Amino acid sequence: MQIFDTLSGALTTDVLIIAAVFGALFFFAAKRGKSRSIALMLSIYVAILSFLSFPFLDELTLLKSSEVQVTLSHIAVFALGTFLAYLIIKRSVYAEYPGGAAQKFLQAGILAAGSTALLFAFAYHTLPVATLYDFNQSIDNLFSSAYFFYWLVAPLGGLYLVTRH
Repeated sequence: MQIFDTLSGALTTDVLIIAAVFGALFFFAAKRGKSRSIALMLSIYVAILSFLSFPFLDELTLLKSSEVQVTLSHIAVFALGTFLAYLIIKRSVYAEYPGGAAQKFLQAGILAAGSTALLFAFAYHTLPVATLYDFNQSIDNLFSSAYFFYWLVAPLGGLYLVTRH
């Protein structure tokens, strides 16, 4: 019975949320292909840079009555920026997964992990995610602003791994 207590303690809501985002991005990477997954990762970078310096963010924040509404509005603006960048970037990226299924899923996992890291680092650095869900202290420390630079650079290493010939 002690093993079940240990496993249930390890499988927290925090891990489930991160796993759900990773799972959605992994499904996208496996289903839509390497080109589209790379384009998505690059569009997240573009959206992060655009969001951080976007001068009309207050005007586009339509729901302002609570912190949750402001956060959701900012997420919507970020998602729109990501989508628009994706529409442009996907036309320029051409790559295919290698022939083997194992390599395909490994590369899809690397791309999904990189995109997940970008999204969580951005959310922790820029958005008040605690208004939507308060992650535990270990997750807070992992994605804190002190490591923001490294969370931005690490997915580039993963991108290098999946695009080298």
